[in-house]
Amino acid sequence: MQKTYTKRLGILRKKDGITHEQFVEHWLQKHAPLCVKLPGLRRYSVNMVDRQRFPDFGYDGFSELWFDSEEALVAALQGPKGKTLLADLPNFAKDVSPIISVETQILWP
Repeated sequence: MQKTYTKRLGILRKKDGITHEQFVEHWLQKHAPLCVKLPGLRRYSVNMVDRQRFPDFGYDGFSELWFDSEEALVAALQGPKGKTLLADLPNFAKDVSPIISVETQILWP
């Protein structure tokens, strides 16, 4: 039986006035430690986009947060740790475009 997860992708553009390096540093050193505290979080990854290689993409990075269900995802983001996490976004991101999908693992380590 294939395992499925509800996954939230957050596609971000860096805040105006900060460098790519500052964006990456804040995301990995300040925001990511807040994210891993979300209750029910199963997996978490951060993906940076090389805008010089992909100038037409329009985003600087995206995150992937895996939960057992959409209910678990919503509960985590509405709780105190989720509110703290979401309140940090304007510190390094101009905007975030969230997408919720159901991931079905076909080939998985």
